[in-house]
Amino acid sequence: MKKIILLLLITLNLFGANAKDAAFMLDYKKVYDQALAQAKKEHKVLMMVIVKDPCPYCDMLVEDTLDTSAIKAKLKDFTPLIIAHDGKYPDRFRPPVRPVTLFINPDNSTVLYTLAGYRDVDVFKEAMNTATQKYHELHPCD
Repeated sequence: MKKIILLLLITLNLFGANAKDAAFMLDYKKVYDQALAQAKKEHKVLMMVIVKDPCPYCDMLVEDTLDTSAIKAKLKDFTPLIIAHDGKYPDRFRPPVRPVTLFINPDNSTVLYTLAGYRDVDVFKEAMNTATQKYHELHPCD
């Protein structure tokens, strides 16, 4: 099993990860409606990462930022979703640039915070903090 996972990771690094591969590798949701329903049920912020293939900055975001222990440790407050820019999700969220990360309030599908482009771990963690703070201001009992 370890050899299969290692082979998968090497393949992803050589050819870049598309949204489905990245979702599998990171254990993120890959269907918007399902992720939104889970976020709503669990009272968590929906963290939607929109990527394109090929896109070197998208690959860097997945490999150098999202696939780190620092980001993974903060996911307890989020329902993470990674989706292709041409995937099935509301048109109002379609960004002019990729990658983009939208932190969405699951109760009314409004954007709490937007992070455009590749960002390193420290900037991404700060965005996560800002999004959860805004969400908790709207839901003080959660």
